[in-house]
Order: sequence, then structure tokens, then C-alpha cells
Amino acid sequence: MKTLLATLLLALAAVPAVAGPDFVASAEDPKPLAASESERPILPSDDIVFEHNSAALIDSAQQQLVTVARYMKSHKKVKLVVEGHTNNLGNATYNEDLATRRADLVRNHLVALGVPADRIMMVVYGEAEAQPGASPIDRRVVMFATRDSTDRILAKSLRRGQALLAAWTRNGVLFTEHHRLPRGTRVATR
Repeated sequence: MKTLLATLLLALAAVPAVAGPDFVASAEDPKPLAASESERPILPSDDIVFEHNSAALIDSAQQQLVTVARYMKSHKKVKLVVEGHTNNLGNATYNEDLATRRADLVRNHLVALGVPADRIMMVVYGEAEAQPGASPIDRRVVMFATRDSTDRILAKSLRRGQALLAAWTRNGVLFTEHHRLPRGTRVATR
């Protein structure tokens, strides 16, 4: 009996776990904090971490992005916000560029996995939200799904927050809005 139980436990351990929780919460809960057994979906979020001074995906990030792409393909009414962050080592201009390269890498990888570019919005923070002391936690791209419009995402992140720039695609045209430019100035490029 013990041998059978041990064999079953080993077999279960060998089966890879399905990524992600069930993303639902109680309909009465105004601020869902965790997955639970109920009716209302919670939009997922995830972090992709990076090595110091790097804009290269680590191995575990590849599977994370496959999972995100699968979610986006089955939830056609949501957008994905991809936020680029760095720690506070180096100068602010370099860190903005590094955060942009990280976010752009994640965005491009998701597009290559079949997520339409028009459903991905990039927001770059650089070191603006970094913890004191150059925390490794700050070397990341944060991704979250939302039903908000592009203008609402801009209002939440760029106009009221510490974000440095935002970029999104609409009908094949890339738009960017920079924090340093006058409010509402958008640049479109093909």
C-alpha cells in the first residue's frame, strides 16, 4: 500500500502544473485580492524578471509569455498592458531606455506568439517606481490584462502617474505619448 501511494505521489509530481489560478472572485467582493470559487473573473497579472543590466528573456519567462499569449487568445475583449521597470542604478536616461527595451522585447515576443499588436499597450516607468537601494525586484516587466480603453490607461499611468512614456498600436500605426511632451501630444509613426 505504501509503495502504491509513493508511486502515485511521484506520478503526480511528474505532471506539470497548469499555470495560473482560476482568476475568479466573489461577486460581492468590491476589491478582489485572490482567486476563489465564484462568478466574477479577475484579470490576471504577471511579472517577467530580468538579470541586472539586461533586456534578454530568462528561460522561465518564455513559458510565462506562452501562458499569457494563450490567455489573450481566449479572452478577446481584454488588452494587455506591458510596463517596463528598472532599478535605480545608472542614470535615468539609460534606465528609461533599458526599461523600454525590456517592455518592447516582451511585447514583440507576445506578438510573435499570436497576440495582436493592437491589444498590447506599453508603458515605461524606467526607475521612476524603483525601491531605494537598487532592489533586484525592480528589474522587471509587469503585465496585466484590462478592459480599460487606451485613453483610460493613459490617464491612469502616464498623465497621473510616474510613467515616462506609453506606446500602442492602432490599425498598424504605432502611437507614442511622452511624459515630457505637453499633455495630449501623440506621435504616430508607420
